[in-house]
Amino acid sequence: MSRKKIPNKAALIEVLSANDGNMAAAGRYFGCSRQVVWQYVDKDPKLRELCAELSESFTDECEAQLFEKIREGDTACIIFYMKTRGRDRGYSERLELMPLAPQQIEVELGSPTNQIENEDDHTQAQLSDTTAIALLEQ
Repeated sequence: MSRKKIPNKAALIEVLSANDGNMAAAGRYFGCSRQVVWQYVDKDPKLRELCAELSESFTDECEAQLFEKIREGDTACIIFYMKTRGRDRGYSERLELMPLAPQQIEVELGSPTNQIENEDDHTQAQLSDTTAIALLEQ
């Protein structure tokens, strides 16, 4: 895309509002990339706040439509809701392990040195391994 500029803040506010804060749509309107719009918005706290509010508002609208579909008996929507919001009641397809008591877990990050074939690979592994240890609090 060309490097066209956004004419002014008022025009950007109007286009963002009309597109629910969608920066890609605003970029297409002005003939520039989403990144140009994002840079313009990122520099202005009021525009950042506007985009955040527009995004939240659109999420609320989507959520209202989801609830409406659930009330109509849409099975896919019901399943989606229960998998995302009903996990604490056991509606999940993945196994989640919950510790019985708080504990610390140590995880060592890095490549194992015993699987390295030659000396050059071994030296490279030593340089890249900063002996990262992550303590995860459960």
